[in-house]
Amino acid sequence: MGLKLRGRRGYGAVLAEGMARVVQREGLGGSLVTWVPGQRQDVLDRGFDHAAVLARGVAARLGLPRRSLLVRTGFREDQAALGRSERFSNLEGAFRARPVSGAVVLVDDLVTTGATAGACARALLGAGATSVEVLAACRA
Repeated sequence: MGLKLRGRRGYGAVLAEGMARVVQREGLGGSLVTWVPGQRQDVLDRGFDHAAVLARGVAARLGLPRRSLLVRTGFREDQAALGRSERFSNLEGAFRARPVSGAVVLVDDLVTTGATAGACARALLGAGATSVEVLAACRA
């Protein structure tokens, strides 16, 4: 909460360290790290993209390259106020991916229903990724 909602960038290092430890213990097939891009206004208000901070830390700790592959397409309602089915329909076509090859690790702070991760994964697979693994700091 401190990283995303209070703008405390330093919390990202602690979370990224924990995420990297899980990967080292459980394994990972991805060869490239990307992240779920934050909504434009949230990033401007906070001064940074919290998921990018996590991705930077995870990639550095795992020795993997990090690339910005995803772009949001237009405004979407905030997911927090939506129910499960509304979250999935809200994110249809919400992300566009740059061309990519190979297996991608998608980093985010939180997975609730999987709607955001699913929308991002579809965009990445459509752009050439062979697989997408989701790595999140926590799950609701």
